Amino acid sequence: MKRLCIPAMTLAVLTTPAFSQDAANYPGRPIRMIVPFAPGGGLDISTRLIGQKLAEKWGQNVVVDSRPGAATIVGTEIASKAAADGYTLLMITTMF
Repeated sequence: MKRLCIPAMTLAVLTTPAFSQDAANYPGRPIRMIVPFAPGGGLDISTRLIGQKLAEKWGQNVVVDSRPGAATIVGTEIASKAAADGYTLLMITTMF
């Protein structure tokens, strides 16, 4: 399985620049950052800080959208149905 995954991942990484679309003009409209947890939590606060810095750097609005519920399914589903254009970001946490 490893023999198949490593070449596939390498190919995906190497071909990614071929799919970039006018990266010099990104972002051309506001960015939406979806947080699938309740407002006021650690991830919400971190996302707001990141969003503020990105807005300053890009000169474009960054909207933090908290969508709690159903063990993060509500926010994750909204993000999964958004257009795949890079203007909707899903902020998540992982535990190892």
